[in-house]
Amino acid sequence: MAARRIDWSFGPGHGPVSGAINAAASVCAATMVADLAHVSPVWGMTAGAVAAAGAVVSAATSNAPGRALAYRALCWLGAGGWSTWALATATPEPFSGPWSTGSLAALAVGTLGAAITGSAFQWAEQRAEDARQSEVDAELARLAAEEEARARASEHDRIAVAWQRELRKQTRREVEVVNVEFWHPNTGFTLDVQLPADGTTIDDIKPYEKSLAHAMDVPLGCGVEVIDPGVSRRVVHIRVGTVDALAEDHHLPAVCEPDTIENPISIGIRSDRTEATANLRYNCMVLIGQTDSGKSNELNVVTDRVVRCTDALAWAIDLTGQARYPRPWVRAWHEGRAVAPALDWVAPNADEARLMTLAALELVNYRTADYEQLMFENGWDKIMVSPEIPEVVILVDEFGSLPDDVKENLRQISDTGRGAGVRVVSCALEANSTYIPRAMINQSRERVGMRVQDEAQLQYLFDTTWKSGRIDTSTLKVKGSGMWSTDASLPEKFKGWRIEPARIDAESITVAPWRPELDEASVNRCNVLVADVKGKDGYRVKQQFTDVYTGRWDRTLSIIFPARATVPAQAKETRVERDEPAKPARQGDNPVPLGEAMADLQAGLQRMRNAEPVPDPGPSVEDLPPLPAEDVEWLDTLPVAEPVRPNQEAAKPKPQPRRRMRQLVWDAGDTGVGPTAVHKQLEAEDYATTYQTVNGWMKRDAATGILAQDGERAPYTRGPQMLNPHERDQA
Repeated sequence: MAARRIDWSFGPGHGPVSGAINAAASVCAATMVADLAHVSPVWGMTAGAVAAAGAVVSAATSNAPGRALAYRALCWLGAGGWSTWALATATPEPFSGPWSTGSLAALAVGTLGAAITGSAFQWAEQRAEDARQSEVDAELARLAAEEEARARASEHDRIAVAWQRELRKQTRREVEVVNVEFWHPNTGFTLDVQLPADGTTIDDIKPYEKSLAHAMDVPLGCGVEVIDPGVSRRVVHIRVGTVDALAEDHHLPAVCEPDTIENPISIGIRSDRTEATANLRYNCMVLIGQTDSGKSNELNVVTDRVVRCTDALAWAIDLTGQARYPRPWVRAWHEGRAVAPALDWVAPNADEARLMTLAALELVNYRTADYEQLMFENGWDKIMVSPEIPEVVILVDEFGSLPDDVKENLRQISDTGRGAGVRVVSCALEANSTYIPRAMINQSRERVGMRVQDEAQLQYLFDTTWKSGRIDTSTLKVKGSGMWSTDASLPEKFKGWRIEPARIDAESITVAPWRPELDEASVNRCNVLVADVKGKDGYRVKQQFTDVYTGRWDRTLSIIFPARATVPAQAKETRVERDEPAKPARQGDNPVPLGEAMADLQAGLQRMRNAEPVPDPGPSVEDLPPLPAEDVEWLDTLPVAEPVRPNQEAAKPKPQPRRRMRQLVWDAGDTGVGPTAVHKQLEAEDYATTYQTVNGWMKRDAATGILAQDGERAPYTRGPQMLNPHERDQA
């Protein structure tokens, strides 16, 4: 702060010059009056001394410097000395003493000297004061420049200051922005916010997401997300987008490598372009999305991630469009372009879904008991999945279209299947009790909600206590975008990977050699089931079925891949020339006489008789079995064992079809055997398998080294990895 300015004048309202003149005039007048009154000259000096003392005391009380005290004291003493000299030199003659020219001249000279000296002192003081003020201004300017430089030195500081000010204004909480981290590429940033120690939580900040985005003028399509980074209770992260990353299509990464279900699977990217993941090793998943939201694409992404795992098998249920969703995943195998189907089991109708879920319940109920010794030896409290004992992931599309008993089976699997390594991914068009029960959501710690129109559906999926306005659904306008929560975390915005049909076909071929086989103990559990079927009298009775698992493709392939219809354009190009049949008469047309019509009919019949018949090549060995009759219940077409009766001992089961195939190859020795001969032998032994299934088994075993084949059409022989299948069965 600048020092207090010194008053060099001799009275209020005067400067050094006017004050000196005024003081001199006063002294002159007082001295003249004293001369007329014949006052003793001593009083002049006495008055000057008193005035000097008063000036010194007044200046001292105002903390004036020494030069100011000396200046005022000398001025008043000089005035007192002049007055004494003027009175002492006064005579009876006129114009003597203070009236004389010499006295007045001496007073004028003294006054001029005092004025000049006072002005000099005042100018010096003004210059010093200006210098001090300049120093203060320079210091303030330097501090302001440094503060501005610090604020402008980094974009981090500028953003931190602006957002901290707005956060405090909006939330009325003393939050502190301690760091700003830019995304790569530069499409936004994340604020590292420290909460005060007054009980403020993330729930106090999250409701202001939408208002903060509006106040800070975040670009359209971008948003503000308050998330919990899991670092500390008093640390939250705020994601702010500056470029709408969710508006772009992000294709599934091209690298396709073997994976394990123990790792989280990547389902898309978040707004900061980091991966959104889900854990299907121990958790179930619920995926909802309205029509044209990208739900089916997201289900295919999840399927892709599961079939890459060498310790997991994917079972798919889709009752719409004859397994519309899983069909692309098994097409390559069906056409002989893959050694194995990417999906281990597909249920295209309600009865097959019933069998699949009943088989999964058998795994849930008995798998841990089958491996009790292994679990005890390794100290496990649940099945530790591996390529030898793979996890089973049931992927369900259109959950709302399932029969009630299948839904109940899936609910039980979701509740109790964790320890046995059986998990469920359920998809539905809407998140409400009509499409998916609340019990399924409660047991699903992985939840994905694609874009929806009604925020209430997100409330149903993520949190029934959700307050309205917590999510800005206007930022989820792009197909494939949605909300995602993993392991019960707060929901975040994400964009699912894009996977095209050609990519599905290519990866179904790539992952085929990696796909594990269901362990033998689980096959035995799944292969013989007891299910309720409708008898001839219309009542439900318990019936035992065999070859449920091993014969799954024999039952379903003809449904998934029916006889292909000819494309209309192709049909027009390849149509055989033939006579056009007579068109029926319509009302208003000229009627054809009955005699002429009969003659045309007879001529047409004669042409049909004269036509040479086209030879029928008969069914190929690769043809699929026909569809069952519409009036026959699906379960009635399965291989049926004798009805279950109390105290009836089950006969020793035959070797599995695939095991029996290996036994036949083993028995053939170096001569080898082909798939046609194996298929005929299996048919003779009453195995319900097709040539295509046997051929696929043998190709896959040859790819893994269990079998060997010198050429494409050469017979199969024992491979380097093959063990004696007879001994393994006996063991």
